Amino acid sequence: MSGILLILLILAIIIVVAIIVYKKQKSSRRIMREGKLLKSEIVYLDGEKLYVEKVAFKDWHVSIHYYYLISDRLTEGQTIVDQRWSYEDFCNITIRLDDYTFALIRQVEFITFVRSFRPVPIDDFDRIAMPLIM
Repeated sequence: MSGILLILLILAIIIVVAIIVYKKQKSSRRIMREGKLLKSEIVYLDGEKLYVEKVAFKDWHVSIHYYYLISDRLTEGQTIVDQRWSYEDFCNITIRLDDYTFALIRQVEFITFVRSFRPVPIDDFDRIAMPLIM
């Protein structure tokens, strides 16, 4: 009887560890670790493969704070080839790095991140990515 209980205990421990590892791997795939994840998907538009991630915050003050922290973290240690800020709202930026292009857009309490898998000129990227954001 004690042998069966020992086996059940070991199986329960293995299952709990597997669940913890799975959740840890799933959460580490996020690029924006801050906020509540609303969307994380890969889409194909106009022949481009794009990764889209959207997070929500409790209010616009918090989203502004994290917007600048996220944008700094995304470009840290990277070579910026080209960038464009929106002059309507300084919380829209498109940056082209050596390896890829990305857009980071804050819409009140939401932040959306769109990333290509290759470097794309900013004009082309904005044309392709904007339907995913709006």
